[in-house]
Amino acid sequence: MIIHPKLQPILYSLGVFVIFTTVMIILKLLTHRTSYTNEYFGLFTNNDLLMGAAIAIILTFSHERKKKLNK
Repeated sequence: MIIHPKLQPILYSLGVFVIFTTVMIILKLLTHRTSYTNEYFGLFTNNDLLMGAAIAIILTFSHERKKKLNK
């Protein structure tokens, strides 16, 4: 399946974000750290979403640089 080159980093960062939020939810459920104040669905805070977005951006940037170096 061929994906447009400009769409690849977006899909990569979306995948990183989904994996981060999944791991975060599992850890919160296992440690019983869930509360319902100022959270989305009782699991996400604004800080969690911002941290996930920052991690996705940093890892995508690093991945793209690594791809360019390997060419």
